[in-house]
Amino acid sequence: MAKNDSPIGSSVVEHIGKRRARSATYRETQDRLRPFEEIARVVIMRRAQLGLTQQEVAERMDTTKSVISRIESGQHRSGTDILRRLAEALDGQAVIGFEFDPSEQRQAELVRL
Repeated sequence: MAKNDSPIGSSVVEHIGKRRARSATYRETQDRLRPFEEIARVVIMRRAQLGLTQQEVAERMDTTKSVISRIESGQHRSGTDILRRLAEALDGQAVIGFEFDPSEQRQAELVRL
């Protein structure tokens, strides 16, 4: 019987290899979503400070509650226009920054949207 034809499944080595691959994929997904989760935390905290519901924020942005819900889930990308409108709805201003090598003269640049 060939190695892959085993009636009881994969070997321990194969199982560990598959598990590592899944773990790497999971870590890559977490790394990709981290910025959106950070935005979600900021939005949730600010909305709570202002005492606003998702519906009220949506109305201030002229959008739907589901858009706000998706942003607060931290699982979706939001474009710069949405982030700008969201910041304004939360009585703030969106700022995008770039960080560079600390040894360079200019370490960071910020752009207000």
